[in-house]
Amino acid sequence: MLLLELLFAEADLVSLRSAVAAHADAVGLRAERVDALVFVAYELATNVVRHGGGSGELALWAAAGAVYCRVSDEGPGIPPGVDGRKQPEPGSADSRGLWLVRTLADGMHIGTRISESRGSVVTAMISRDR
Repeated sequence: MLLLELLFAEADLVSLRSAVAAHADAVGLRAERVDALVFVAYELATNVVRHGGGSGELALWAAAGAVYCRVSDEGPGIPPGVDGRKQPEPGSADSRGLWLVRTLADGMHIGTRISESRGSVVTAMISRDR
C-alpha cells in the first residue's frame, strides 16, 4: 500500500517532514515511531541533497506490520564501504547520517538504481510494534 510518493530538493525538506508525519500518523504508528520515521526520512533526504545530486524521490508504504521509507537519487552513488554500520568518530562528518538511520530504523538496505548507472536507493523500515 503506497502512502506517499514525492520528488524533493532542498527547498522541500521542511514540507517533506510534515508529509511523512501525516502519512505515518494515518497508518497508526505510535507517536515515538512517527518521530523515528520522520527523522529517518529527513536524514536520508538531506543526504540526497548534500551528496546525491541535490534532488531525489521519497516513497512510503505500509506492509507486514511496518512502514517502509525509500529514498533514491541520481547522484554519484554511496562510496564502497560507507554503510552506516560503524559509529563515526567524534567530530567526523563521514557516515553519521547513515549511522543514525541504522540506529533508529528496524532495518535498512542500501542499493543502487537498477535502471541507470548512477544513483543510490536506501530503504529503511520502521516497525509498528517496537
